Amino acid sequence: MTATTIAQVLNNFNPRMPLSGQNLRLWFVPRASSPRRRLEIQLRQQRQPLKILLVGHRGSGKTTELNKLAGEMTEHFETVGFDVLNITGRSTLGYEDLMLSLSTQVTRYAIEKGLIGRPLSDPLQEGWQRLSDWWRQVVAGLEIGRRSGEVETFASLNTLLGEIEIGVTQSAFTRDQINQQLDRQMPELVRHLNWVIDEANRHLHPRRLLLIVEGLDKVDLAAARSVFRDHAPTITSLNAAMIYTFPLALRYSEDYLTVLRHFHQDYYLHNLALRHADGSDDAEGVQTLRQIVRQRLRESLIAADALEQIVFASGGIPLDLVKLVSGAALYALERDEAAEAIVLSDAQNAIKDLRRELAANLSMAEWQLLRQRHTDRRLSNETAIQQLLYKGALIEYSNDIQWCDVHPALWGLLEHFTES
Repeated sequence: MTATTIAQVLNNFNPRMPLSGQNLRLWFVPRASSPRRRLEIQLRQQRQPLKILLVGHRGSGKTTELNKLAGEMTEHFETVGFDVLNITGRSTLGYEDLMLSLSTQVTRYAIEKGLIGRPLSDPLQEGWQRLSDWWRQVVAGLEIGRRSGEVETFASLNTLLGEIEIGVTQSAFTRDQINQQLDRQMPELVRHLNWVIDEANRHLHPRRLLLIVEGLDKVDLAAARSVFRDHAPTITSLNAAMIYTFPLALRYSEDYLTVLRHFHQDYYLHNLALRHADGSDDAEGVQTLRQIVRQRLRESLIAADALEQIVFASGGIPLDLVKLVSGAALYALERDEAAEAIVLSDAQNAIKDLRRELAANLSMAEWQLLRQRHTDRRLSNETAIQQLLYKGALIEYSNDIQWCDVHPALWGLLEHFTES
């Protein structure tokens, strides 16, 4: 529903809520540079379980594009999607955390959606009992999931797996114990998970499972590098089509080609550029950003100059755009609870907040590097550049050659931190 009051703007511009369901249908704005259509064609046409990377800045709109993809693929795929950070609650996760999340999420989804046949035939009953017995073995001796009797039913296993997810999120000790078990028994975990996937695919035929794993583009870079570089054979070993979101910073690392050898394809979601590398305006990018805002609110709720400031300060990052509109709405209500529009001063206050957020963890050496990149706009693969991309202080653009610039919200601080 389009916002008609400033208070409603806060609901329509929630940076923690990617577009889904009715909001996705009402507010989705197509992007000319999106790889979604090519991704859909490849998944639909190739019967093998493809393993795909979707690369992009944090906040570039990958979740929205993936939600749109899942909605467009219902005739061919049953999508199981989750954010591994929401499941584990940890930004320094290991490959064991990822595989545990995949196992619990896929198995619970198959149970809840009835994708494992009922009533159980003899072969299926045998496989189901092996699966149940294995999970009991993994958590044996732990407080979590203790049972006095056998795990015999779909419901009881579903409950057990839910308790495991809660346990590893709330207790580092429980997480470490289970991860140690999983590391030793990873081939067994993969085998049992593939049994669940195969049963689900048999039940769905001719449709198939599609697993979408998000969050790995947001974890600590060292953790993401370890998962994708050192454990790629394991995380790509499942009998289902899979899409992983991948951190843009690692696209500029020497490990990227090593990672790609284990995946069928990588797709890149470009940022929405406000200008070209030569400094001239990119009208298409600017118009798309304006449309993202106007799609969600009545136009009279934001002054034209406030909207332009917000669009410019977002740097073409949709998440930052949403965050700025939300912040400006709060400032408007603070200024006047009966405010009828976001004005320029509200936008400027929200931009100051974003500037403080981005600047908080930058070192003097990083400020010097940012000043250089703002001058020459050259993109390279040094570790320091990767870190600035990860922090969001540096933004990559691909509307011409691949180039970069400092996040516009930080421009006003460049002179202050780099003056001699």
